[in-house]
Amino acid sequence: MVALPNVPTLGLCSILSSLAFFGVFLCLWGGRRDETYFLHWASGSLSYALAIFCFNHLAPSPLQTGLLYGVLSASTLAVLTGVRRFDGRPPFRPWMLLPILVASLGYILPALTLGPDDAACRIGGTFGSLLTMAVAGSSLALGRASRPSPGRRIAGAALLAYIPGFVAAMVAEAVGGAEVNMAALIPLLSDQLLLAVLNLGLITMPGERAQAELREAARRDFLTGAWNRAGLAALAPRLLRPGTAVIVLDVDHFKAINDGHGHAAGDRVLTALAACVQTVIPEPDASLVRLGGDEFVLLVADRSPAEARWIADEIRQIAGRGNGLPAWTISLGIAAVEPGETDFSAAIERADRSLYRAKAEGRDRAA
Repeated sequence: MVALPNVPTLGLCSILSSLAFFGVFLCLWGGRRDETYFLHWASGSLSYALAIFCFNHLAPSPLQTGLLYGVLSASTLAVLTGVRRFDGRPPFRPWMLLPILVASLGYILPALTLGPDDAACRIGGTFGSLLTMAVAGSSLALGRASRPSPGRRIAGAALLAYIPGFVAAMVAEAVGGAEVNMAALIPLLSDQLLLAVLNLGLITMPGERAQAELREAARRDFLTGAWNRAGLAALAPRLLRPGTAVIVLDVDHFKAINDGHGHAAGDRVLTALAACVQTVIPEPDASLVRLGGDEFVLLVADRSPAEARWIADEIRQIAGRGNGLPAWTISLGIAAVEPGETDFSAAIERADRSLYRAKAEGRDRAA
């Protein structure tokens, strides 16, 4: 007969691992006090360790045992509330009480009617844990995020990977015959494989976000916030397709503005131009790229020539209005990406020729 692992020993391993990650999250929060999502994750690790300790080393009453099942679910939901805080959303929602109540009442109600030692009690509490894992795991692994990251997906996948173990534990309890508490044994075995994966996935999320912000900063023009040429290349997978409108625009007589009013005034004009474009058609509906100097290109996907002309005219009409700067106007040239083109250069060249025609015709117009 195969000897089953020792539940108290497995519980101690889970406790020590959770306390270690509690310390890691707490130290990370100590270095970055504004990143309070670390406190959510730290509280989840600590509450999980305390719940396992109480299960293994105390003799809780049925009511206390039901509450401990609720604490286990709450510790899992702390992962989700921390991720919501990480995303800048309110961390808690009233519906999050549901899996905690299911876990607690799932144990307490059968205990009151069948007795605390009946397998139905452990099945009910385990089902609450399963529900919590499904809710939190699917939110991380499958839910929408402003910045999807491998760490988030890994953490979500680790939570979902607990579910087969919970199902197996419920089946084992329903079948009966085991000499140990299978509702404790199988989840604790899962901890040995998945607890570190879950927490390491969470730890990587801030670093992944910082890297993404650095990559985006490297692709942005510091002065105007528009994309730079590196950003233009990065936009190609999303926007390089037939029908994308390409609108080249620049400031009329920009050198005269710099010479007559100073380069600081010229910089403010460029910033105002970028703001005008954002007013008419903000990101992500359109992408503004600074090609250099006072020349920009606006990329707008899936627009007809008439729609592109309307966008250009709207930008031109509000440019230079009421901003306390030297009088300035813009000229624009319109083209579109054509089938078979592998980059934006040909479309930008066609839009440039239209821009030169607009300037030749008197400036302050679109061609």
